[in-house]
Amino acid sequence: MRHWRVIGIAALLAVIGTAVPLAATLVLSWRMATAADEERLGRTADQVLGNTLDIYADAERTLQSIASTDFEPCSPRHIRRLRDLTVNSLATDNLSYVGGGTVQCNVWGLAETPFTHPPAEVSMPGGIRLGVNFSSDFNPRRLMMVLGLRGHTAMVDQTRFAAPLGHPQTRIEIFAPGGMPVQTAPAYLRPAAAPADEDHLVVRREANGWSVVATRPRQSFLDHLDAAKYALAPIALFLAALVAGLAVWLSRRRLSPRGELAQAVRNREFIAHYQPIVELATGRCVGAEALVRWRRPDGQIIRPDLFIPLAEDTGLIHPLTDRVIEGIVTDLGDLLRRDRLMHIAINLCAADLNSGRILPVLERRLAGTGIEPQQIWLEATERSFVDIERARATLAELHRRGHMTAIDDFGTGYSGLKYLERLPVDALKIDKSFIDVIGTEAPTRHVADHIIAMARALKLRIVAEGVETHAQAAYLRRHKVEFAQGWLFARALPAEEFIAFCRHNRAAHGSPSNVITLAAE
Repeated sequence: MRHWRVIGIAALLAVIGTAVPLAATLVLSWRMATAADEERLGRTADQVLGNTLDIYADAERTLQSIASTDFEPCSPRHIRRLRDLTVNSLATDNLSYVGGGTVQCNVWGLAETPFTHPPAEVSMPGGIRLGVNFSSDFNPRRLMMVLGLRGHTAMVDQTRFAAPLGHPQTRIEIFAPGGMPVQTAPAYLRPAAAPADEDHLVVRREANGWSVVATRPRQSFLDHLDAAKYALAPIALFLAALVAGLAVWLSRRRLSPRGELAQAVRNREFIAHYQPIVELATGRCVGAEALVRWRRPDGQIIRPDLFIPLAEDTGLIHPLTDRVIEGIVTDLGDLLRRDRLMHIAINLCAADLNSGRILPVLERRLAGTGIEPQQIWLEATERSFVDIERARATLAELHRRGHMTAIDDFGTGYSGLKYLERLPVDALKIDKSFIDVIGTEAPTRHVADHIIAMARALKLRIVAEGVETHAQAAYLRRHKVEFAQGWLFARALPAEEFIAFCRHNRAAHGSPSNVITLAAE
């Protein structure tokens, strides 16, 4: 059921992973296209504004030149000057002299019939008066901009403000100082406020009182999609293939045992349970062995024999060991600080033992916790001593720091007396398989006796594992075995239950008489 859920999630992620990047690509390309359109429209507005300012500046200079002369109004010299300045101006179409409110003369000579000049509307710097959108008597179809200064006027054809727009749907509106429209503006473009129309791109540029508003219909997303579909199709196919392949790869990794184990490590699904270790002579609890458990999100507990070998083969055993140490500090730190006679045993893998990786890990995790080194025992199976010299160096350093060391599951490997003499260990733990056959006729029923004798010869402490019957416990007491653990006393308990067990055990049996010391002591 869980595998189908992973496959379903992977398929959903593949669909989402394809659709989301494609949609994001479409939206991004549309926004980029819109931004590019807006930038081009801005350049057009800048060009028109620059052209407008140049035209006005040229007409202003021409008008100031004629206004600064002292010729007799409308004399031949005056008219000739009007004509010369107009010819040399790039913007001015006509210069006139106004007297008594009517035009007396211009570049064409004396006015045969003086006509009224349109009044200027806005005052400009330098005393110039400005007006726009006036009809010319010479060409009524043309609208003129008029500048006036000290009896003279300059007229500029407003078609000069037109510029190449670069796009057939671009519209330009020019506003003179005072908000006077130089060309007719649509209703949604008002000089007094920024235009607001979701269907159009609008760019406004301003300088020296002049403003230019450029508009263009906004390209819709669907129009952009239609225009970009052929370019985006390869991208969509590539993304679909990439994401689908990635989803398959991730799902296969996630569904593999190694993938599940790695995911569980990341999700911190591993916890420690604690199996009490008791003193056989008194029944007092002296400590516990920390046993890692895999608790799935649904509450299911996975047996260690189903994942520990895989963890060792893949290197994931290291974070599991670290998690156990972290759990001891978090779960039992208060208990260990209160009860210095209590210890917790941790299992080491061959890699930790042979590499010495566990040394800095222990030092870092226990620093500042108040937990004494002798309260943390380290156990390793016989099969862990692949490189005996490296293992010996690690055990010696642990021993030097004050940690008790033990060989776990003793009797299942190949250790002999001479082998044990080379290792700085403090205790042997008799494997459960040899405890199970005590009092039976099994061929291995005497192995426990040999292990006990070997430990006595080396002055090592003994812990019997897997004690489940009173007969087994009585046998071990007769043979002076000091400590035992097993279901006869308690199963492996969660931290809260172990703390409660210790409290009841102390109330019933009292505290141990002294701290368990190193074998050499």
